[in-house]
Amino acid sequence: MYHLGTTVIKLARNVPRKRLQDIALPFMQKLSAETGEAICLSTLHDYQGVCVERVEAQHTLRVSHDLGAIFPLHAGASGKILLAYLDRPIQEKIIQDIGLRRFSPTTITDSKKLLAELAQIRKQGYALSDGEVIIGTFGVGAPVLSYTEKVVAALSLSAPTNRIRAKEQEQIVSLVVETAKQISEGVQSQEI
Repeated sequence: MYHLGTTVIKLARNVPRKRLQDIALPFMQKLSAETGEAICLSTLHDYQGVCVERVEAQHTLRVSHDLGAIFPLHAGASGKILLAYLDRPIQEKIIQDIGLRRFSPTTITDSKKLLAELAQIRKQGYALSDGEVIIGTFGVGAPVLSYTEKVVAALSLSAPTNRIRAKEQEQIVSLVVETAKQISEGVQSQEI
């Protein structure tokens, strides 16, 4: 029987790997070109989300994300994706420690309701936001997952609500989810 020796494993670990942003950016650009909307890649930092890569929308009226922008985990599509894929005790600790600040009338501020929505998000594989952080915006988020099914990032699309009609939401959700899966495959191919 053949086994990889420790030297081979050490060498494999030293093979340069692409950064998450380098893997994601071409897929993000394609998604933005298909939809015309802003795309953001976010990761978890402490008890907050942070935008680590972005592609601007092609419209004059648009939702914009600054690189390094920090946002809450309990409101908005990206934040809810990052929170939904954490273990339940960690979710509860984050909710207890940070609270559930209201940003708009649609922000979820009840912990039981939020935990139920997080379970649904994890089950369906995407999150929606209808002005939860900024009134008049619509967002869709999907997880970028490691080989072990741990969330490494959230991919999201943001747009003014008036540009996303109900009948178009399903198509946009499909595009975001599919793009997140493609990025996940790229991430997983880099893992050893």
